[in-house]
Amino acid sequence: MNISTKVAFYLSLILLASSAVTYVVGDPLTRLLSYQGPILGGGVLGWYVLNSSVPKDQVVEVDGSLMPAVSYILRKRTWLAFVAFSVLVIPWLIPPVAVVVEHSIAFSITAFISQLVGGFVLGYFISSLKFMEKVVLFSLGFAGDIFYVMLLYIFSTLFQVSQSVLVNDVLGFIYGIKFTEGIVFAVYVIKKVNAI
Repeated sequence: MNISTKVAFYLSLILLASSAVTYVVGDPLTRLLSYQGPILGGGVLGWYVLNSSVPKDQVVEVDGSLMPAVSYILRKRTWLAFVAFSVLVIPWLIPPVAVVVEHSIAFSITAFISQLVGGFVLGYFISSLKFMEKVVLFSLGFAGDIFYVMLLYIFSTLFQVSQSVLVNDVLGFIYGIKFTEGIVFAVYVIKKVNAI
C-alpha cells in the first residue's frame, strides 16, 4: 500500500465517522449537509479499494495518464456508475422524501447507507475517466452544489430553521467542504499539467 492509498483509506474513515456523528446529533439542516460525508467518504473508499488491489505492473497509459488496467476495462461501463449514483443519491434530496427521512430512523439509516454506496460506486469508477472527463465531472459537481444550496433554503423552510442557522450552515458547507475540495482539485490539475 503506497502513501496515497494509505491517506485515502484513513481519509475515508475520518469522513464517514465525522459525518455519521453529525448525522446523529445535528439538526435537520446539518443532517442534510452531512450527506456530503458518506458521498465523499464512500467515493474515496471506492478509489482506495480499486487502487490498492491493482499491482503496479497492471496499469495502462491513456492520453498520457496512467490508469489501472481494470479501470481501462471498465471505461465503457462508466455510465452505469453515474446511473447507479443518481438512483442511490438524488431521491434522498427530494424535499418530501427528506421530510420522511427526518421522522424515521429506518429511513435515516437507509439514506446514509445509500449515499455511502453511491459514493463508493462513483469512486470505484473515477479512475476510468480521462483527465478532461474528471475536470468536466468536477465542474458538474460544482454546479450541483449551487443547486444544493438552493435546496437547503427550501429545507430550512420545511423544518422551520432560522435564517441565521441556515447562513451558518451554508458558510460551513462552503468553507469546510467545498473550499477544501477546490484546493485539492486545483493541486491535482496543476500537477497534471506539470506546473509543479
